[in-house]
Amino acid sequence: MKSESLSFRPYARLLTMLGEQLIKNERIALVELIRNAYDADADRVAVRFEEFDSDMTPNDASRIVVRDDGTGMTATTLRNEWMNPATPTKYLAKDAGERRTRAKKRVIQGEKGIGRFAVLKLGRKVTITTRSVGADIESVLTWDFSRFDPDFVLERGERKQVFLDEITVDMTQSSPELFAGDKHGTNIEIRDLHGSWGWALIDRLCRDVSDLTDPVSRITEHEAANRMDVAVFCNGKRHKAVEAASADTLKGLIEDKAVLRIQGRFDCLRQLYSYSIGHSTTTDLALDDAKIAGLWVWRNRFGRRKKTKTEQLPLPMPFACGDFEFHFHIFDFSRGIAGKHALTQAEKNLIKGHRIYLYRDGVRVYPYGDPDDDWLAIDVTRGTGRAGNFFSNDQIVGWIDITQRANPDLRDKTNREGLIETGGAAHDLIFLVQVFLSYIKQYPFARFQHRRLQRSTARLVDEGVVLTGLKVLRRDLGKDGHRSYAKRVLKIQKDYSRERAHLVQRAEVTEDLAGVGLSVEMASHDIMLLLGRGQHIASELAQTARRIGNDQMSELTERLVGIIQQVVEGIGDVQTLFKSSHRRRKRLKVAPVLQKIHRIYKPLLDDRHIRYDMINKGQSPLIASTTDGVLMQVFINLFDNAAYWLETVEPDRRDIVVTMDSEQGKLIFSDNGPGIDPDDLPYIFDAFYSGKGQEGRGLGLYIARQLLDRHDYRIDVAGAGDGILPGANFVISFAREES
Repeated sequence: MKSESLSFRPYARLLTMLGEQLIKNERIALVELIRNAYDADADRVAVRFEEFDSDMTPNDASRIVVRDDGTGMTATTLRNEWMNPATPTKYLAKDAGERRTRAKKRVIQGEKGIGRFAVLKLGRKVTITTRSVGADIESVLTWDFSRFDPDFVLERGERKQVFLDEITVDMTQSSPELFAGDKHGTNIEIRDLHGSWGWALIDRLCRDVSDLTDPVSRITEHEAANRMDVAVFCNGKRHKAVEAASADTLKGLIEDKAVLRIQGRFDCLRQLYSYSIGHSTTTDLALDDAKIAGLWVWRNRFGRRKKTKTEQLPLPMPFACGDFEFHFHIFDFSRGIAGKHALTQAEKNLIKGHRIYLYRDGVRVYPYGDPDDDWLAIDVTRGTGRAGNFFSNDQIVGWIDITQRANPDLRDKTNREGLIETGGAAHDLIFLVQVFLSYIKQYPFARFQHRRLQRSTARLVDEGVVLTGLKVLRRDLGKDGHRSYAKRVLKIQKDYSRERAHLVQRAEVTEDLAGVGLSVEMASHDIMLLLGRGQHIASELAQTARRIGNDQMSELTERLVGIIQQVVEGIGDVQTLFKSSHRRRKRLKVAPVLQKIHRIYKPLLDDRHIRYDMINKGQSPLIASTTDGVLMQVFINLFDNAAYWLETVEPDRRDIVVTMDSEQGKLIFSDNGPGIDPDDLPYIFDAFYSGKGQEGRGLGLYIARQLLDRHDYRIDVAGAGDGILPGANFVISFAREES
């Protein structure tokens, strides 16, 4: 038996894989070199494009120079670290707790030991000149790979096996020349350039480097700490990109036109968001909040909170991503809005150029935040889920802050193209951001839009804008002698008044139909379930008849299956075409109507383990002078809302209690769900406003109040101390006030 020990001997083409193939593009390659300057405690970095053509395309004489004023490198560092791929020096230092640089105490960014090979993405000839702080010598590292093809399989045009250990790099040491006097730092000069540069790419580079360590000052009035200045020069002249020139405009938009300015953090251990909007006080939002459990994005991952009566509902295990901070500036891109938040198309286009960035210890994680990058999967989720549950990428500008210490599992991919997907940490971060933004969209942002719509509509109605405008127009036409036109305007005024009265009447009829529609929706659901079971039984009978050879029974059961199918199709049509008939008011006992609706909802309540109780107070039954249809519509809405919100709490505390007080002429409908958010209270009886966010239609309580108002009755939220259970408590008053 013969054995031997083998050693790895990589081919020189590994350099191509580490540099040219691993780095996505030339811009990212330059950013990688600038990140190295950040770790070297540089205050300033100059990126120079020299001897380029007027359109900034390279020629044979062109070169790129990256110079910083950092700590520089010693000859020992060049020899033992820079020349060794995958150097573990920074990684071991971090592992030993030395996470910060010595001079400026910056958190060290690099750890893989391959970022230096980004130069191979840029060119084939490289000269590195460096001088460390206090050193008497200047070291120069020179390599020329131009004799090889990009894959290192040809040397001067001839095929050859080239191994990495056969590639040599020259190093010389001499008295300082480039870094004379007390200067120090590193200068990297790259020739024989790759890629097709141009003004557009250089503008993108300017944006990339300005975003690298300073997310704050470019888009707000605040200044970032520990920033590093990066300047780009084109043929000797400092270049200021068009995008950079618009920074002040962007700041102004964020300060003045963002409808919500949110800052906060997520606490992974406590599983809650702590955030504030504008200058408001901090609000805590826990992941076990009922509104979080009701979000589509949450249910899509964890399902509905539906367990047995004894089973508890623990939150998911702590998320793997760790704590993080966030800053979001949200704009309203709705059409037709007016006032201080209105945006021109040019302003919208400027905002669309920025998304949500990710920063680790103050340094940007690329390419997150680029206008064509959807790292939070917002566009994908809007397409596969419900678009109304989420903001679009275009209307948010912001950033998320993570740290190496708090988020050790959020690590960069080797190619600097975002976070590593394995382990679940990156997925958890994205999910938690989606949850928070979905909550903001469906609640604070929805309230903002509702208030805006209310103000706009109220102004039109209260001020009589249309009729007033027509009146002024008629008067002005009369003054100018256009009597015939003034008469036409008068006719328009009268026609408009008649049309408005007709539309108000139509709206009342629509409310009736909508309320009845809610009744049909629930009742027909149970009927369809029963019919479905009947179809199944009839089909089984038909199969049995065929199996035993009973032709007569087989024919009858086949006919039964066909009849049931016709009924199913007929009810499906009726569900969409049902119309209510007007009934005269009469004195009704409330309890039988309530019991009827409870029977309809009982299967759903049982399925969700919701207990129900009805309590009577007083010697006589509670009476209402109305129609049974009105009461049914009101009760359907109350049961529907209670069933929805009770599903978000633990099964052992899901109760509905209805208290009927005949002496005071009122009914209290109570549940022990999460209750009504105080921020929602002013709007819950308004049309198209729903505390359920996109899950609700926003019509139920509005219709209930409108119907009761027409019968001189009232529905309100119970005041402090008047509730029966700790959740939502609605009071229906059937006692008319004497006029």
